Amino acid sequence: MSSSNSKLVKMNFTPGIRRETTQYAEEGAWYDTDRVRFRAGKPENLRGYDTKVSATFDGAARDLLTWSDHDQFKRAMFGTPQKLYEHDGDRIVDITPVSTSVTITNAFTVALSATTVTVTAPGHGRSTGDYVFFTSVSGPSGGVTLGGNIILGTSVFQVSVIGANSFAIDVSATASAAQSSASQATAHYPIFTGVSNAAPGLGYGAAPYNATDPTSVGISKVTTNAGSPLVTVSCDAAHNAAANDFVFFKPSSNSVTPATIGGNLILTKSSVGGVSVGGPLFTVTSVASTQIIITTKANASASGDVTSNLNMTARIYPQSTTGREWGDPTSAGATGFSSEITQWSLDNWGEDVIANRRKGSIYFFDTDVSTVPLRVVKVSGATNSTPTTVDSILVSPNDRHLIALGGNQFGTTASPSGTYDPLTVRWANQEDYTNWVPSVSSTSGEVQLTDGTKIVGGVRSRNAINVWTDNALWLQTFVGPPFTFKFTQMGSNCGLVAPHAAVDYDGRTVWMGFDNFYVFDGQVRTLDCTVRRFIFDRLNNNQQDKIFAGINSEFKEVIWLYPSVESTECDSYVIWSPDENYWTYGTGIFTTFADKEIFGNTITTGVSAAGNNLYNNEPDNIFTANGNAITSFLESADFDIQDGNELMFIDRIVPDLTMNDGTLKFSVKTKDFPDQPDSNLVEKGPFSITKTTSKIDLRARGRQGRVRVSCDSAGTKWQWGTIRMSMQQDGMR
Repeated sequence: MSSSNSKLVKMNFTPGIRRETTQYAEEGAWYDTDRVRFRAGKPENLRGYDTKVSATFDGAARDLLTWSDHDQFKRAMFGTPQKLYEHDGDRIVDITPVSTSVTITNAFTVALSATTVTVTAPGHGRSTGDYVFFTSVSGPSGGVTLGGNIILGTSVFQVSVIGANSFAIDVSATASAAQSSASQATAHYPIFTGVSNAAPGLGYGAAPYNATDPTSVGISKVTTNAGSPLVTVSCDAAHNAAANDFVFFKPSSNSVTPATIGGNLILTKSSVGGVSVGGPLFTVTSVASTQIIITTKANASASGDVTSNLNMTARIYPQSTTGREWGDPTSAGATGFSSEITQWSLDNWGEDVIANRRKGSIYFFDTDVSTVPLRVVKVSGATNSTPTTVDSILVSPNDRHLIALGGNQFGTTASPSGTYDPLTVRWANQEDYTNWVPSVSSTSGEVQLTDGTKIVGGVRSRNAINVWTDNALWLQTFVGPPFTFKFTQMGSNCGLVAPHAAVDYDGRTVWMGFDNFYVFDGQVRTLDCTVRRFIFDRLNNNQQDKIFAGINSEFKEVIWLYPSVESTECDSYVIWSPDENYWTYGTGIFTTFADKEIFGNTITTGVSAAGNNLYNNEPDNIFTANGNAITSFLESADFDIQDGNELMFIDRIVPDLTMNDGTLKFSVKTKDFPDQPDSNLVEKGPFSITKTTSKIDLRARGRQGRVRVSCDSAGTKWQWGTIRMSMQQDGMR
């Protein structure tokens, strides 16, 4: 029963989360949350999700495109470091481009009762973790089986490298007979497996004082293969490196000019003022006793061995240690401070799709082709002018130009694929994605941007394209011949944090920078983010390249998915409502996000212990995660009476909410001093609330109080209205 002196007080907390200062200083606001949004100023729990297709896929998706073809067939495409996939109804199809196809003879060996097949493939150039599939498999009697009952078909197998001329694959069946190198086949090698996680920065100052120094070993030979990013480094002695370690190639003297290998690959950087500067830093792909195989950022333009004028040593960093020597890669050495993760960029060309994997080629997907196995094909113009090393692509909205952001500059007529430049914007001829040759009869061209070290990404907006370097925003506008595009710098010190960290919302471009959120609506402005410090303090800066922005038009929200310091993968989100101007945040499993315009609800890709899936996100009346309960909660900032001069006594809560037949939990927490540890708070509750609960009786006393609403029951839908609390002054002591 409430005291006769108490009064019901409405607790009208401002919409959104405010977390820029302390929980006491943010009085009158909501302070902490998970899986809660605000509509018309009132909090409600987010809906749930379920798998769109039961099949899982390899890797975490880095871009997601949804569209409808001319037959109104709904499609989705997404790329991971391992593969490129298409969703076309009830299945997920591997459409990863093939880099090489070769005929192999005496190819397969399998032992009785084995589930592993040894494949003889001279000069395969693969690394452990890459993929292969076979066609035209034949045996001594014309059969297609190995070991009595193993059928290769067109299944894709992951490679485990044995040596330069052989590798092993695991099969699903157990051999009922032995077979020794009797078959032949065509081996198809999809593009090399990419990088899933960025390596942290290494070098002077990156490790604690007296940290373990790296191992150094001399280099005797470097081998490249044309069209491949893999480089084999032969060492003078055993190197003790392992896969996923890091390696930095250090010149033997500060005045040495770095060797160019494979026509266009550089393992070291030039010297400045007599001191060797920076990386790049490479990830070790695979090893033999005196060999290291690394993956470079570009494909070699020539094959061959380099044995002279190498003048460098390999410095090897185990994953768990970092070195400290001057001249090793540091944050000041722009390239190589951390390894780049594999990114994809996808865009429509009518009903078809243009695809690019960062630092790779441009590919085309034809929706009318039904070839089995279905694969995207490399774009190559008649003059061989198509850039071969591209950071990202997009298609201009009205004039239909395919645009490459960062990549090969145009060279010469004899050698049209020029030098890689991370600040070059290059575009193909209008309505022709195969013609990249600038001429009087084409609109092809290129421009080199300034104010930054590289182009990070681009987004279409109304009648223009927004292009970001790591420091500036440029506006690319179609003006027609002879210049085709006009480039105008719109802002500086407002760089894009990740390739997919920007979206266009109703003509306004919104993006996440390195320490702030921004909007461009004719001018660049910093958004007033009420959770900025909390988000950027939680952000895993080593993995910030994975940040992904999306639009949720149903709720008029912009969402950013990001990896927290507790994870190497996206496990958190932050939401901004442009119309209601509030912020909220929470946790999740999603890595990409596509709006509801195609499938009727948002589509996401997610990473979980059960596997990587494509999801229907927030479908109507789904408040579970694949049938499992989802926890949501909302906690207020501290409130008090007379600025805390008087104790307050709370004896009744009158809820105001709408909900289904589920259950909520409600708590009141009190304390006597603002800085009192949360562990010392006195909690009353949690009390169960249903849609028929009229009041909660309690006895809570303190100078400051806070309330918490939570739900962990499966299928519960709730929206909170205005809390009323019966409270009174209770003296100064």
